[in-house]
Amino acid sequence: LDPGARLAVLSACETGIPADLNLPDEVSSLPTGLLQAGVSGVVASLWSVNDLSTMMLMAMFYEFWRKEHMPPTAALRRAQQWLRDTTNAEKEARFKTAIPALSSSRMAADTAREAVWKLWEKKYPPDERSFAHPFHWAAFGYTGI
Repeated sequence: LDPGARLAVLSACETGIPADLNLPDEVSSLPTGLLQAGVSGVVASLWSVNDLSTMMLMAMFYEFWRKEHMPPTAALRRAQQWLRDTTNAEKEARFKTAIPALSSSRMAADTAREAVWKLWEKKYPPDERSFAHPFHWAAFGYTGI
């Protein structure tokens, strides 16, 4: 582990839940271990998360944090608001235009497009906000300084 690591992002299910709920005076969890190892902050989830909404949330989080230079707490909050407030059509348009840029250094554009649209197989009505429920965006929180 890089002792100077600024942030660990655990974008999977239940990564922020304490390991033993029978010990109320002890907080033993993956984020706690990372903080004790020297990481300044950890983004983790408190419940099982949806693949599609988590992908969109994390993509926007990284955009706000790395490209717009927001602090991690503000970037997470803004990404959560974006996921909650944008329509399905706005989300689809955002990621259709992002795929070529994202795929240039990580994977072929066709592969990226196929992966994203497999997740979007369910047809979401364009004018609705299908990810507005807190289940889709509130699982993730920031712990640290």
